[in-house]
Amino acid sequence: MNTENLKTELFKKALEAGFEECEIYWSDSSSFSVSVYKGNIEKYQNSQSGGFCFRGLYNGKMGYYFSENAKDPDVDNIIKNAVENSEIISGGDKEFIYEGSEKYYKVNVYNDKIDNMTVEDKIQAALNMENAALEYDPRIKVNKAMISTGISCVKIDNTKGLKLEEKENYFMAYIENMAVDENETVEKGEIWIGRNIEEFDPIEIGRKAAEKAILALGGKPVESQKSSVIIKNEVFADILGCFCGSFFAENVQKGFSLLKDKLNSKIASDIVTLVDDPLLEKGNATASFDSEGVATYSKNVIERGILKTYLYNLKTAAKDGVKSTGNGFKGSFKGSVNTSATNFYIEKGEATFEKMAEEVYEGIVITDVAGLHSGVNWVSGDFSVAAEGFKIEKGKITTPVNQITIASNFYDMLNDIFIVGNDIKFNASSVGSPSIAVKNISIAGL
Repeated sequence: MNTENLKTELFKKALEAGFEECEIYWSDSSSFSVSVYKGNIEKYQNSQSGGFCFRGLYNGKMGYYFSENAKDPDVDNIIKNAVENSEIISGGDKEFIYEGSEKYYKVNVYNDKIDNMTVEDKIQAALNMENAALEYDPRIKVNKAMISTGISCVKIDNTKGLKLEEKENYFMAYIENMAVDENETVEKGEIWIGRNIEEFDPIEIGRKAAEKAILALGGKPVESQKSSVIIKNEVFADILGCFCGSFFAENVQKGFSLLKDKLNSKIASDIVTLVDDPLLEKGNATASFDSEGVATYSKNVIERGILKTYLYNLKTAAKDGVKSTGNGFKGSFKGSVNTSATNFYIEKGEATFEKMAEEVYEGIVITDVAGLHSGVNWVSGDFSVAAEGFKIEKGKITTPVNQITIASNFYDMLNDIFIVGNDIKFNASSVGSPSIAVKNISIAGL
């Protein structure tokens, strides 16, 4: 049975069985990955997954049914299980079947050139990354060089007339290497993810990973101090990602965020603008609609230091009497709808990295942190994590630093930002940031 026939029969029988309204969410994805080690293929994998979720309002409660079988499902069994599921649900917030938005923006989230790459092309790209790293310096050893590609398609149909479909693909490259000398071993990596593979250069990625490791050799701790620091773009993106949930309305409503009652209040330095942009060109989390069928749009979460909005799905928006921001997403067809950011980033400033170092003059550049999940309390904002980087001496980046711990509070740190760089970079979770200069960071060392 094709999806159109299944939808027609399922909707007809569901309404006859007493459902007030209903919806089908379809999801299908496939992926490929290959990793190489010492010039040979280490791992090679193809995978495919997919299925659908039927949900409907029955006696005022939402019933669900999930299945991986979209080819020949038992329609009567789907309806029976959804009815039974609705009857065991008690309490909870009201759920909605959405009629659709007035306008959906077109987004470009599919690049045919990724599909046109052969398996041999992908293997060669991984080998090129590995070779570039090895050729950079004889002290480099490569642990893994990997290429991964994927395609996914989502469709939503409901009895209110909503009919949406979006297909996307991606390309990811990752290399992990280490620099080894007689005294120490330093591990570093580099990742590239996107759709514009015309911009992907495996040689550059391999060299960047090797350069990171070589430059970090010989690091030593510094004396404990409170200092201004520059937090590199990819590191601040990871920190921001840990506290992303603070901006979700569901956490604010449950009392899990200190941003409660802070709308239209100053919560950050006036040079900070934080954006959630699902329409970002070349963004890895770009989408024209969320998992509830709500049209997405770009919004400033923080604008020049002022908190302008929380991120909402339909359920949390109804609680606050506002419209959904189009941030209701599910991880798979089996998952429930939660809040999720899209392309979530701090807008870049104008300062080059060199100019930032000159202005900080004396301090530390943080290039890596460890323990973000164990050393972070995202509710209170407190964090204390192991870190490494470089000294800033008289406005210049000098010797490597390791075996230190940095500690602060996320909300305090937002207010203590005094320079925003121009070198924005996104991590694999689609959280982005330029390099950031922050004052009053506690550094524990010697």
